[in-house]
Amino acid sequence: MNSGLPALGAAFSALLMLALAIKWKLPRLQALIGAAAAAIVTALPFIWIYPLFGSGLGWGLVAFGQVSVALACGLLLVSLRFWRDPERVPPETDRVVLSAADGEVAYIWHIAKDSATVVSKGGRDYTLDELAGTNLAASAVHVVGVGMSFLDVHVNRCPISGQVKLTKHIAGKFMSLRKDEAPFVNERLTTVIEGNSLNVGVVQIASRLVRRVQSYLKVGETVGAGQRLGMIRLGSLVAIIIPDREDVQIEVTPGDHVRAGISVLARYGAGVAKD
Repeated sequence: MNSGLPALGAAFSALLMLALAIKWKLPRLQALIGAAAAAIVTALPFIWIYPLFGSGLGWGLVAFGQVSVALACGLLLVSLRFWRDPERVPPETDRVVLSAADGEVAYIWHIAKDSATVVSKGGRDYTLDELAGTNLAASAVHVVGVGMSFLDVHVNRCPISGQVKLTKHIAGKFMSLRKDEAPFVNERLTTVIEGNSLNVGVVQIASRLVRRVQSYLKVGETVGAGQRLGMIRLGSLVAIIIPDREDVQIEVTPGDHVRAGISVLARYGAGVAKD
């Protein structure tokens, strides 16, 4: 009579985890595989547990327990993915700007030298200098925003080799990054690296769930492209600020998935020309 209860519990658990995955904007295929695995594995012991309870109330309590265990298992899988810190070797470092974060390219802003305004919201203009907390708009720039989900590696990496010229923590709010003004008012940390022929800024931006943005670097330190830069907790946004020059070519488009210290965001130098 109750042989189908574990299967029903597994199906409900998987659907609930998928709903949460959609809300948290997790990659659909990975979320589907993880939810199915957690639901099925946790359902197995309940095949023997359900027969021990012979009433509707008992079955309801067991079903609640099954769903709770499945969700706990799913969260454990997410935690294991979140805390990864794999070793990486950049495939190339000569005249390239690497991604500072794992995730999806959310936007690419092109900001002219004489137009520092990035976003206008509620009658207020938000500028690039407000985003970075320092003057990076002396010339035209590209700003590549990379959005991280809970399943992405959250250790950020240096986009170029050079010397750390600035690390600046900017106190702020923890509002949803769906709001246009969030990158300019949320808690964030800016790192500026001075390379041989260009400077690149990295802004680690907190979100509604993020409560810690951490830097591993010190001002004056010499770093290599792909070296660990810091970590941002629980999914967020990283903006990479690249000079807009005749010899700089952006290599990504919104929607591309990139990896920190591996994916090339831009190329620059001799032999590179804009389209």
